[in-house]
Amino acid sequence: MNNTDFWKEVDVVIANYVETVKTELHIRWEKWPLDLSKREMYEVIGALMARQVTLAIHLAISPSIWNGHVAPLILRSMTDNYINLAWIFGDLSDRSRKFMLHGLGQEKLTLEHQKARLTKDGKDAENDPLIKEWEEWLNTQRYTFLTEVNIGSWSGIDTRKMAEEADCIDLYNYAYTPFSAATHNMWNHVSKYNLARCPNALHRHHRIPVILSLNPDLDYVYRAAKYVRKVFRLFDEKTGINVDTPSAFKTFVQSMNELEKILEAENDAQVKSSEEE
Repeated sequence: MNNTDFWKEVDVVIANYVETVKTELHIRWEKWPLDLSKREMYEVIGALMARQVTLAIHLAISPSIWNGHVAPLILRSMTDNYINLAWIFGDLSDRSRKFMLHGLGQEKLTLEHQKARLTKDGKDAENDPLIKEWEEWLNTQRYTFLTEVNIGSWSGIDTRKMAEEADCIDLYNYAYTPFSAATHNMWNHVSKYNLARCPNALHRHHRIPVILSLNPDLDYVYRAAKYVRKVFRLFDEKTGINVDTPSAFKTFVQSMNELEKILEAENDAQVKSSEEE
């Protein structure tokens, strides 16, 4: 198996993962008994689970972003999503409602900013088609005049505290925090990925801006798949749902291990053949 064939096989593994993980999500949703008196709770959990799967899928099907430039942005969002979900499960009814209302409040705030800009430009904001459509979307969930705007944290505490209370502080320390460096363009990220030593000794080897070309790293796909598995396990534990469908994560890992063994064996055979010659 040459390098080209290897990546063709990886494409097959990725395609299988995408379909399997979609099935896993669908089956869990279908098995969760629906209580329409608690609609908000189901909508929030369903949306956050679907979000996790969506992010993993789009990372998996985009080899050009399997690198330290972009992948950490998605993985950081996935760790943040997991912490939110785990904390919400600690008081499902109240916290899911709080999460939803905060999001609607932020949408209302953005809407009001847009109205103000249109008015400043001398336009009729109240009759603007986009504004009307925007308000209709908000009103289908909660009337805008009843929606409060909270500019603070939706949970009332910071993410680290949420992680502590949700028993996922390790995820915060070893994934959320490191990936935050890329998300917020911190020095400990940009100095590694966007600077290189100047070759001119007269310039005291100061660092100059670069755009590094990085090879795709499948470890980022593995991490994304792992974070989806964490969400599924959390959901199963908190809801008591028993799912016997094949695990997308397990199948992905097994398939990749098999491909890597084949590639290693063929490389070893080539090296041995060269030595004998």
